[in-house]
Amino acid sequence: MKKTIAAAALASIMGVSAHAQEKVVAGYFADWQYNNPDNPYQVKNIPAENLTHIIYAFLSMCGLHEGASEVIQKQVAQHCEGKEPFSAIVVDQQAALNEDFGPVSVKVEYKGHFAQLAQLKKDHPEIVILPSFGGWTMSEPFHAMAKDPKAIEHFSKTAVELIAKYDFFDGVDLDWEYPGGGGLTTSPWNPATKLTDEQKASEREAFNHLVKSLRADLDLLANKTKRNYELSTAVGVGAKAQQIDWKAASPYLTNMFAMTYDFLGGWGQQTGHMTNLHATDNSWWGMGSDVFINQMIEQGIPSEKLVIGAAFYGRGWQGTKDFDGENVKGDLVSEKGAEFGTGENGYFMFWDLVNNYGDKQGYEYKYDEQAQAPYLWNPVKKVFISFEDERSIKAKAKWAKESKLGGIFTWELSGDPSGTLVEVMNKEIQ
Repeated sequence: MKKTIAAAALASIMGVSAHAQEKVVAGYFADWQYNNPDNPYQVKNIPAENLTHIIYAFLSMCGLHEGASEVIQKQVAQHCEGKEPFSAIVVDQQAALNEDFGPVSVKVEYKGHFAQLAQLKKDHPEIVILPSFGGWTMSEPFHAMAKDPKAIEHFSKTAVELIAKYDFFDGVDLDWEYPGGGGLTTSPWNPATKLTDEQKASEREAFNHLVKSLRADLDLLANKTKRNYELSTAVGVGAKAQQIDWKAASPYLTNMFAMTYDFLGGWGQQTGHMTNLHATDNSWWGMGSDVFINQMIEQGIPSEKLVIGAAFYGRGWQGTKDFDGENVKGDLVSEKGAEFGTGENGYFMFWDLVNNYGDKQGYEYKYDEQAQAPYLWNPVKKVFISFEDERSIKAKAKWAKESKLGGIFTWELSGDPSGTLVEVMNKEIQ
């Protein structure tokens, strides 16, 4: 999709094209995975040489987090004491600032992941490091903030103050799930939480105001530091993407990270590929990364700013019915989501699948050529697991390059501690 002259000029003025010539290879870094008892993941494990962007998940703001865990609610309450509502905060300060992950040569007054990231930035000055605000469990306060332009402006101001304080950060990433509803506390299937058409329209305008405010505050900081700062956002697929006015918002954004995964999961009986590249005649509801990406472009996202998503994990079901192991049809169902997984039922990190779901455990590796999607099938236990691997990521990155997309990213890096999948991403997209 071609930019208008006005949009191109605006992008130039705002400095949002600092890395436009290089394809994005990004990975979300989940701050809690250092505590994973089976496969702890730290900043030192990040394959920085194969990445252009590291996105730190997640930060938040002062406000209600009733959908989050008690631990998160306590952390928010503690760090928001004495602060105004909607102030940007580091939620897990033990992980970010206090945990001792080893010595660094940079002179900082904190430890934790942030000290390690400051060191990484020194060692790899070309890499872009962004804090991501929100996520599935911490997007609730966005909906309250959206009701008041002043609240939006306060969040923007404090978010930019935060990255100025922790100056290894190179901008801001928004992971509001989702403007217009559809997230943890705004389910469209629940009459008590479903947003009205009026609320959806209001949040559509609020998102525009949010990105405009952040871009302006980032530019003010850039004037002081003489650095370029990026502003990116996650993009939900299907109806969630349609809830945002992309033609109005995209000129203010550097990249838009398309969450082309979790098409299906153990929350429903529908069984099949969760992150397939191509929609086929056998796809549930015609779902495929290519379909969703093309919809986003039609809605006004410039293809060169759109970054396709890859999953370093899988989703699984048990009691899969009438499946021959070969033909993943669009009416495939299971009794329920798998009652086992990597830390949570039905969720399988890539490293776990490689180590513990092979021939010895009765799992057969299969690959759907048409959909470009791998899966595991246990014919005895009737277990179906959809996931992503080197082959599917190679196909996804190649398609993204041919489609002139901005690049490829993953949720999330700890699923691939060997760095194998990231290496494939980088090799194929450039």
